[in-house]
Amino acid sequence: MDVVLVSRNGMVKRTSVDEFRTQGRGGVGVAAMGLGEGDAVVGAAALGAAQSVMVVTAGGTAIRFAAAELSQMGRGARGVRGIRLKEGDRVVGVLAL
Repeated sequence: MDVVLVSRNGMVKRTSVDEFRTQGRGGVGVAAMGLGEGDAVVGAAALGAAQSVMVVTAGGTAIRFAAAELSQMGRGARGVRGIRLKEGDRVVGVLAL
């Protein structure tokens, strides 16, 4: 099982669930993705190898990725450019299919 993470600026990556440790009471969280200035994680989805993810922008563009197409990266990695955004556009949603 893998986690697919998508940032507001269109960066996408797939990380194994095994790389995330469980948090106890009072934990402050676990960094899941390296982010650039002004970027944020928009969505995350737990996927098997046969599933896919759809990324939607504020401008109405939607792109579908098969989970197997995405390279597997570590938690600290920034990811790869999943979608080229027009000026002023941003990713607003992620849907697991």
